[in-house]
Amino acid sequence: MKIAAVALLGALLVASPSPTPTPIADDIGGSGIGIQLLDIPVDAQDDSRARTNIVDNVAPGATIQRRVTISNFDDGEQQASVSAAASTVVDGAFTPDDAHPNELVSWISVDHPTLTLPARSAADVTVTIAVPADAPEGEQYATVWAQADAGRQTTSGVTVVNRSGIRVYLSVGPGNGPASDFAIEGVTASTGADGVPQIDAVVHNTGGRAIDVKGSIALRDGPGMTSAGPFDLGTATTILPGATHTVSIPLAAGLSAGPWTATVTLRSGLLEREQTVTLSLPVPTQPVAPGSGLPWGGVVLLAVTGVGLLAAAVWGLFRLRRRVSPT
Repeated sequence: MKIAAVALLGALLVASPSPTPTPIADDIGGSGIGIQLLDIPVDAQDDSRARTNIVDNVAPGATIQRRVTISNFDDGEQQASVSAAASTVVDGAFTPDDAHPNELVSWISVDHPTLTLPARSAADVTVTIAVPADAPEGEQYATVWAQADAGRQTTSGVTVVNRSGIRVYLSVGPGNGPASDFAIEGVTASTGADGVPQIDAVVHNTGGRAIDVKGSIALRDGPGMTSAGPFDLGTATTILPGATHTVSIPLAAGLSAGPWTATVTLRSGLLEREQTVTLSLPVPTQPVAPGSGLPWGGVVLLAVTGVGLLAAAVWGLFRLRRRVSPT
C-alpha cells in the first residue's frame, strides 16, 4: 500500500497541468531567476525565519506542502528547473552540499520540475515534503533551488548559471519538537582583517534546532559621553544545536578606544538575547609603507649611525698608522 500510494502521488504530480505565468509588476526590480515562499504557517506569521524559509517540525508519516513563486526578471523567455538538494552548515554558513544527498532530499518533490517563463513573468510551484513513517527523529537541511537552464556567457568566455534557493529546516519528532534557544556567553572587541574594529559575541546554541543569528550593537557612554551605532550584522550566522560560534559585528573606522558601554542584541526568529558590557576598542596601529621594513625615522637613524661608525673606523686606522710609522 505504501508503494502504491507513492506511485499514485508521483503520477498526480507528473500529470499536473503547467501553471499559467502572470506578469511581474513594473515596479518590482530584479534580474535572472528568483524564488519566493508564499505559504507561511499561521502560528509562524511573526517569525522572520519562517517567512523566508521552510521551517517546520513534523511527526513521522506526515506530509506538508508549501507554495513558492518562481520569477523570471529578464526581458527574454527563460526555461527554469525546480529541484531540491542537500545542505549543511559549515563555519556558521548555511551551505549547499549537492554532492552528498541526505534523506530529506528524497522526501521532497515539486509539481512542476520544469517551467517556461516568458519575459518578466512568474508562476507558482507546490513543494511537497512527504516524511516516511519510519523516518529518524532529528533535524535535516536542504535547499529548494530555482535555476535557469541556459547559462550566460561572460566576456571572458565563462558560463554563469543563475539560481536562487529557499532553505528547508525540517525537524522530525513527536509534538512540537525540541525548542530553539541560545545564549550569549561572552563579548569582546578585536580588529577585523580590514583593520576596522569589531565586536565579537560568543553564541552557544542551547536548544534543539538550528538557529540563524542576526543582530546589532550600540555603543554609549564613550569619551565625552558620545554614542555610536547601532551597527548591524549583515549576514545571518547559522549555528547547529549544541554548537558554539563567534559572531562578529564590524563597527566604524576612526572610533576612539573608549571605554564604551556596549549593548549587543542578537535574534533568531522570535528569540532575542541581549548583553551589555563595558569594553575598550583596540588602538589602531600605524601601517608601514609597503616595501619598507622600518619607518623613515628608523632609516635616518641607521644612516647617521653608520656614518659615525665609518668615521670612527677611519680615525682609528689613521692613528694606528702614525703609531707604527718609522721615525
